[in-house]
Amino acid sequence: MDINYELLGKNIRKLRTSADMTQRQLAELVGVTDRHIGQVEAGKNVPSLAVTVAIANALNVGVDQLLYGDLENREDYFIKEFNSLTEGFNKNHKAMIMELVNAIVTVLKSYKK
Repeated sequence: MDINYELLGKNIRKLRTSADMTQRQLAELVGVTDRHIGQVEAGKNVPSLAVTVAIANALNVGVDQLLYGDLENREDYFIKEFNSLTEGFNKNHKAMIMELVNAIVTVLKSYKK
């Protein structure tokens, strides 16, 4: 899976500003320069794994949220997740899983009332 570094930068900026934090403050917590943070946010510099983890920790989020943003906002997330979970299954098995999901949804909707 390829990493979209532009999206990574946008997510870092969004989370940093939501935390009312400057680039300099984030940089100090992470141990890099504010220029580096700025370049990462602009998608012009690729952070190391250690820096990415440090940024996630400083912003109190998971690395997945930095990489992908809010998963519920990704239309293809659940389709890809379903396909990944059912890789190697035949169509009948996938249909059975969908029937189970539909049954669960029906039950959950009845509790929502």
